[in-house]
Amino acid sequence: MLIHQLLQDGRHSKPAIIFEGAVLSYAELDDLANQFAHLFGELRLDIGDRVSLLIGNEPLVVASYFGLFKAGLIANPINNRLTASEVSFVLEHAQARVLITTPEFLPLALQAIAELANPPRIVLLGAHVDAALPADVVSEQDLYRQKRTPRLVEGLTEQTPILLIYTSGTTGRPKGVLLSHANVWADGVALSQGFRVTSDHVALCFMPLFHCNALIVSHISTFIGHGTIVLCRKFSAREHWRLVADHQVTSFSAPPTVLAILLEREAEARDARIKLDFVKTGSAPLTVELATRFENRFGKDILIEGWGLTECTATSTLNPLYAGGRRKIGSVGQALAGQKIAVVDDQGRFLPPHSTGELVIQSPTMMLGYFRDEEATRRTIIDGWLHTGDLGRMDEEGYVFLVGRKKEIIIRGGENVSPLEIEEVMCRHPSVRDVAVGGLPDRIWGEVVVACVVANGVASEQELIAHCRENLADFKVPVKIAIVDELPRNATGKILRRDLAQFFQSGAKEMAS
Repeated sequence: MLIHQLLQDGRHSKPAIIFEGAVLSYAELDDLANQFAHLFGELRLDIGDRVSLLIGNEPLVVASYFGLFKAGLIANPINNRLTASEVSFVLEHAQARVLITTPEFLPLALQAIAELANPPRIVLLGAHVDAALPADVVSEQDLYRQKRTPRLVEGLTEQTPILLIYTSGTTGRPKGVLLSHANVWADGVALSQGFRVTSDHVALCFMPLFHCNALIVSHISTFIGHGTIVLCRKFSAREHWRLVADHQVTSFSAPPTVLAILLEREAEARDARIKLDFVKTGSAPLTVELATRFENRFGKDILIEGWGLTECTATSTLNPLYAGGRRKIGSVGQALAGQKIAVVDDQGRFLPPHSTGELVIQSPTMMLGYFRDEEATRRTIIDGWLHTGDLGRMDEEGYVFLVGRKKEIIIRGGENVSPLEIEEVMCRHPSVRDVAVGGLPDRIWGEVVVACVVANGVASEQELIAHCRENLADFKVPVKIAIVDELPRNATGKILRRDLAQFFQSGAKEMAS
């Protein structure tokens, strides 16, 4: 099945999206998607052309995605927190023909395309803005005059590419991950089954729509089960529990950082009508301590932790695999339906249970490849297995336990040190609200361990180091801890370990001397 058929096969008056009090039915959302498809035809876009999106969270964005899918075009969502030069890189590499944006991000869009020799044409969604716009800007009014009937596009197959998502660039220049209808459908179905989504399911979505979490984990998996999405422009701790109660929300997806914030405001949920089926979490490690506190407050076994990567569409494991199922503390769960996961050594040999190595995946969700980068694709997909770059182990039942990121492992004097292990220990200290661990170059040891801590109250470097010494081998103990206001993260909550060095620049020479 092709993804865009989700809407046309389920045309009815049932709410698909609730946004700031307004309700958009499945039939109305499909009408908008058809209008987008006709608009793209009017712009003379051909199957396979790339259309970039520099947008926020609103229903028209969801409709534009499905309009692109209907027209056989490749949607290229761009992180709206990037700089103009970073946006320019994506637009140029993707060879985008059109850029869809809104007044909020128009200044960034104009600044980005000003650097391009072949700038894309702009489709501006939203109210009129007082700005010097290129003469050929397409407005929202051009969308609404299009037909609402389906547009016939020949040549669409399950292998037709529909998404081009650039990785967060934690290890250099971003790479464009190319995904097909079949990839997205397989992941959406597996998630919908894993979450056991039914037509009475109501999912709250505040994750950004430029990321596959919001698009696939929240929207598409819910649409497959004919549920309803309560869409928010962004996360609001002040409004969160009110929205959950008012709309009888049964699930939401959030990184661990958000779970910690919600726990701090749990008093606001005491008298609210809240009955969550599950909370999906991922993007960053979930500590046992945080999971325990959250479930003690909001429901036993309510958390479903997942693991995955853009190269395999969105999600490859869930713990527990089904909402309300059996979980193993410390695990990110078992493989979703149709996916195979294995552990291999540096020579690519499969390892037995409980052995640590690189996690590899074989799955219908596996990307078509990196866009315009055959060499990187060959290095990543070997003999039909996608090499994730994540280190982990599996038990006899197929539960996956992450050890760390292969490229983030700190090597101190020949000893491998996992940042995740140290972070887990440091999070047990009552004064630690959030923590990120990384490595700094050292003349003697090669690398030394450092940590950045967001304090929950008063915390001293000496006290935290002493806590680490009580729980970790000497070579794993941070030589320096910085108390910071906020950890460097990307828009999806992942820690940018390469940015930790900024907090230790003044002391780097001292540690190396």
